[in-house]
Amino acid sequence: MAPFLLALTLSSLGIYVWQARHQNAINRWFGIFSISMGGWALGIAGVQTGVFTEGWGRLTFASSSLMAAAFLAFARVFPETSAWPGRALLSAAWANGAAFALLSLTTPLVAFDISYGPAGIKRNAGPLYPLLTAYILMCATSAFGLLARKWSTTRGLARVQLQYLGTGVLIFTLGATTTNLLIPAVSADSRYSTLGPYFTLPLVILAGHAIIRHRLMDLRIVIHRGVAYIAFASLLSAGIIALGKLLISSSISRGLTLPFEAATLVAVGLLMFTLPVQRLLSAIIDPYIFRGRIDHASLLRSATHRLTGLKQPSELAVEIHQMLSKAFAPEAFVMLAPLGASDRHETLLKQPDQPSLFAETAEFATFVRLLDGPGVAVLTAIPAGARGSIKQALVEAGFELLISLGRRGQQLGVILLGRRRSREAYFAADLVFLESLTELASIALDNALLYRHRIEMLEYSNRLLEALDSAVVAVDSSARLTSFNPAAQELLGLRDEDRGHSIDCLPSEIGWAFVFALAGIQGLDQVEVTIDHHERGPTPVILSTVVLHGDQEETTGALAIATDVSALKKLELDQRRVEHLAVMARFYAGIAHEIRSPLASISNFVAMLPDRFDDSEYRETAGRLLPNEVARIVRLAERLRLMAPSEGGKQSIVSISPLLRDIISIHSSRAEERGVRLLLACGDSLPKILGDSEQLIQLFVNLLNNALDAMSGSGTITIEARTTTHGQPPAPAVGVRIIDEGSGVPLSMRAKIFEPFFTTKPQGSGLGLAICKEIADFHGAVLALIPRNDRSGTIAQVIFSGVSPNTDTDDDAMIETPMKPPTLLHSRPVRP
Repeated sequence: MAPFLLALTLSSLGIYVWQARHQNAINRWFGIFSISMGGWALGIAGVQTGVFTEGWGRLTFASSSLMAAAFLAFARVFPETSAWPGRALLSAAWANGAAFALLSLTTPLVAFDISYGPAGIKRNAGPLYPLLTAYILMCATSAFGLLARKWSTTRGLARVQLQYLGTGVLIFTLGATTTNLLIPAVSADSRYSTLGPYFTLPLVILAGHAIIRHRLMDLRIVIHRGVAYIAFASLLSAGIIALGKLLISSSISRGLTLPFEAATLVAVGLLMFTLPVQRLLSAIIDPYIFRGRIDHASLLRSATHRLTGLKQPSELAVEIHQMLSKAFAPEAFVMLAPLGASDRHETLLKQPDQPSLFAETAEFATFVRLLDGPGVAVLTAIPAGARGSIKQALVEAGFELLISLGRRGQQLGVILLGRRRSREAYFAADLVFLESLTELASIALDNALLYRHRIEMLEYSNRLLEALDSAVVAVDSSARLTSFNPAAQELLGLRDEDRGHSIDCLPSEIGWAFVFALAGIQGLDQVEVTIDHHERGPTPVILSTVVLHGDQEETTGALAIATDVSALKKLELDQRRVEHLAVMARFYAGIAHEIRSPLASISNFVAMLPDRFDDSEYRETAGRLLPNEVARIVRLAERLRLMAPSEGGKQSIVSISPLLRDIISIHSSRAEERGVRLLLACGDSLPKILGDSEQLIQLFVNLLNNALDAMSGSGTITIEARTTTHGQPPAPAVGVRIIDEGSGVPLSMRAKIFEPFFTTKPQGSGLGLAICKEIADFHGAVLALIPRNDRSGTIAQVIFSGVSPNTDTDDDAMIETPMKPPTLLHSRPVRP
């Protein structure tokens, strides 16, 4: 009986698969393969009856001939059609199979004298039997090689389907080929041929599992719960009966009131109606066939617990998918959220991962907005309107429900649910449960979107801080470090272990800035300070602090931003050096030009000397002009010498008052000859400065000469010297002003007044003020020409930084000073 049941099962499976999608090549060839296996099993079962054994045996060989060609054709098209074997080779395989089947049925060339006895099946092999064996082996080997190659290159669901179906076919082929083909071919013994049909059981079981769980060949079987329970009871009863036959002796079974088989069936049937077994079956069978008895209240409590935590939207989508999959087992699940301010949606989760671009378009977003707010909508019940194409696309893709999520009139997301795998409908109780779940999911998605936005802002802030070249340090209200960026680690010497520690690990300047900021005493805004760098030493930085406040305006912390300006300072110094070199280049070029003119005159006189030595006119002219030209060269050389700093760049502490008195004494008579009176307003308690006396005399003399040259007639030149302040923070300084009553400097010429060889005087060389500027820069002084407001004239003002009165240095002491302006960074705070 069992072989006939196997034959019926295989034939039924083949017919069902073929009829389900009769136009599909995969279903067609698998159906033919299964029907031919059923015919093969039927032939073996018929031989075992002992009736008409010759005919049943010939049917067996004919079915196996067709089964080999069908297996090769199925391997070619599943899961996708391959180029090999080609149509010609496949047609040849079918021709050979049909020929062997015809010869097996009508002639004794394959097998004859087939019988069944106590020793099993017996037969005599015909002359074509070896060829049939080779044909079946070639087809089976080629098919398995093709399936193995496809399995190695296929991914996803197709790979899983290949795995289950290929395993079943492999077990059947190896077993049946061994018992029904190889052993009879080698030993001419067919006693094991009756075992061949039983190797189809793994194929039937694995193919059924792949159809139920993995949609093999796109088949969707609806299995009622009662049918599943009957099948389970039948398998359990068959197992118990088989085990009993092995373990219980025949004498004991004959002593039973009921036959052992009947007693087993009754016991299993009664056991199936008990509550523990019902629960066990529900826990095992219902999930397997995608059915279940949903406890909506329990599932809603679980959803409340699982959806309340903060999650990213994608994580929330996974949670919702897990809950809905456990409850309804939908074939497809898609969760979408609006993509920013656009009319499109982003896919948070898509199961299975297949294209659904229609759900990410602007038309889909418009379709969702046309729904009546958040809630559950059955797609087939939505009236077809202007967006009927979207609805039709959703239905054709296998979706049944559209769940719209939203809060406070804002659409937050969409959930699409496909058909249930059990083929059951979504009942009224299910829709009520989904409505309740929609409220929870809307709140959870709103929180998840806000949480993601916050995370994105934090990540953006962190990336921004990491990209900043400025050091950024944050502390809390208790002056403990909370965060800092990589630039702060490099500039301030911070380490990751310093987070949570006090500000003692910061440089003192930064620490005191935080103390003042948190105490509300003073905030810094773009203040230049100097910190001690752990490698570079004193480093100038621009420091700013910001106080952070909470909702109640309480101080929650502070932020300090320190920008390293040492590179900028170096660039400024290099720029000044370049400008200085450019000025000097123009100066030397001008000197060379000025010297070339008198040299040319002298050269001309020297060239005429041999020819005109006795010419009295020549001697008179040479005697009159040559001294003037030599004097011009001497004057230019003297000006060039005055442009250089003191020998070795040495400076001493100098008092301004005596220098100015001496200059007035020397030049007052020359000024009086021009009708100009010199006045000196200078105190004796002026701060001393650091400088070169010779250069300072040259500076003041040049400025005085410029003032005299600017006076077109009589008048007064006033020389003032007074105590003032200079620098940041302010420090004692000496300011010297030479005030004339001349015509002044035109506005258009003030920008070029200190350039070499730029002059407003017809006979001027244009070097006087350039020399004065060089001397002032060498002393770190500030030189400026200021027009007078009350009357015509110009004020030449020079401000020198004073020397602290506590400096323990003699007036005659010489100090090595580099030829650059001093750095104006004075005081540094003490570490708090």
